[in-house]
Amino acid sequence: MKGTAVLLAAGVAAYWWWRYRGPGRSSSIPGRGGRITGAGASADAHARELRTPLVRLATAAGIPTRAEARAKRFKIGAVGERYVAKLLEPLIREGWVFFADCALPRSKANVDILAISPRGLVLVVDPKKWGRSRLTVRNKRLMHGRKDVSGRLGGLDYEARTVSSLLRVPVVPVAAMVGPMIPGTILRFRGIRLVPADDVPELLRALDRKHQPTVPAAQLVDAARRLLPPKTGRKTVR
Repeated sequence: MKGTAVLLAAGVAAYWWWRYRGPGRSSSIPGRGGRITGAGASADAHARELRTPLVRLATAAGIPTRAEARAKRFKIGAVGERYVAKLLEPLIREGWVFFADCALPRSKANVDILAISPRGLVLVVDPKKWGRSRLTVRNKRLMHGRKDVSGRLGGLDYEARTVSSLLRVPVVPVAAMVGPMIPGTILRFRGIRLVPADDVPELLRALDRKHQPTVPAAQLVDAARRLLPPKTGRKTVR
C-alpha cells in the first residue's frame, strides 16, 4: 500500500509539472510570479528579414531605403510589445495566463499578447507605439493629431474575431497605446478600447471583475495552447 501511495503521489506531481511547467507551455500557477517571454519576437524577425546585407550596406553608406524604414518601424513595435508585456507580468501572480506572439490559422497575422483571466475573460492586447500626437475620435473617425488612422486597427479587430471563433467565447480587443494618450483616459472605436499602456493592467482587472464566467479558464488555456501556437520560437510564462 505504501508503495502504491508513493507512485500515486509521484504521478500527481508529474501531472502538475506537465500542466504548468512542461516544455513549450504558456501558463502560470496562481500565486506565483513569472515572465512573459516572446513578446515582439515576430516584429524582431521581420526587421531582421528586411535588413539584408545590401540594405545594411546602403544604411552604412547613408543611403535611405524603404526596407530600412520598415525595419525601424518593426523594431519600434517590438519595443512597445515588450514594454506592455512587462507591465502585465504582475497579473500572473493573480492567476492570469498570457500567450505572446500567437500564430493565427491560415493567416500571416499574429496576436501580440493573448490574456486569459482566472474567471475566463479573454482579451487580445495589441501594443501600439504611434508617437506623441493626441488621439481622438471625431465623426466616427480615429484621429492621430490631424491624421486619420481609422484603418490602423483593422488587424486588431480581425485578430480578436479570429480568436473568438477559435475559442468560442467573446474576446475583448484592447489597443495598449505607448505614448499618445493621457493617463486615465479610454477611447472606444469600433468596439476596440484604446488605453494608455500603463493603465492596461488595471483595465484588465476591472473588466475581469465584471465578467460573467461561461467557460472555465483552464479549458480556455488548454484550447489556446492547442489552437494558437507560437509564431516565432517558444513562448512561455515562467
